[in-house]
Amino acid sequence: MTAKLFKVLTVVIIVTALALVIIGGGCGSQAEQLDLFVAAGLKKPMDEVIAIFQEETGIEVIPNYGPSGGLYTQIEEDQPCDLYFSADWVYIEKLEDVEMVAESKKFLLDHEVLVVSESGRDKVSCVEDLLKPDVVVGICEPTAPGGFYAESALKNMGLWDELVASGNLKARPSTVNQLALMIEENELDAGLNYSSVTKLNGQEYIEEIPLEYTGDIIFGAAILKGGDEELAQKFLETAFEHNDEFTIYGWQPCE
Repeated sequence: MTAKLFKVLTVVIIVTALALVIIGGGCGSQAEQLDLFVAAGLKKPMDEVIAIFQEETGIEVIPNYGPSGGLYTQIEEDQPCDLYFSADWVYIEKLEDVEMVAESKKFLLDHEVLVVSESGRDKVSCVEDLLKPDVVVGICEPTAPGGFYAESALKNMGLWDELVASGNLKARPSTVNQLALMIEENELDAGLNYSSVTKLNGQEYIEEIPLEYTGDIIFGAAILKGGDEELAQKFLETAFEHNDEFTIYGWQPCE
């Protein structure tokens, strides 16, 4: 073998070895992960389910918490999402209408409740008291499911127009967690929020709004087409198996 040929073979071997290292490294970096979109109100129990799933499978879960409507918009805009948990079944149906859903399931039931802050205890003892002078009221904006159901309830009870006219409605936060924080910090005297979120934040409510005024409040889940459907199915099964992480805060399982 000539010196020149030896040098050529050496270069070929080195280049081949480097290519194998690069390819091998690339494969190793493609670890499985689940892109999970979750309504903000589910964060505390969902974090527990994520921890259980990661411990059992070794698969990384990347959660994206936010308002259900905002997450729905992100999915419409093709943001990577394998599994979506919504605080309103209507967003699941919207995704089904445009054939983006591989599988959907009704997950949990909730209720709207009247929550009063420390500053509002002497002012508010029932929903009708929201109309009293100088009562500072907060209800989530209607794009948030919690706000939509609260507004629907007050309209069906014949109180909405009077509340708006009174000027008492001072805040329309974008999430139920923000509303709970405002009540905790006495920025509001009272508000309508989900029963589950109220309990999650260690708050007490003074009145539960009947479903005849709100309609059924259904939290749902959707496995998205084009994502990792098998992995999403595994996580969904884990969430159903550990629904006690949610029911301890007042949610009821959908049968």
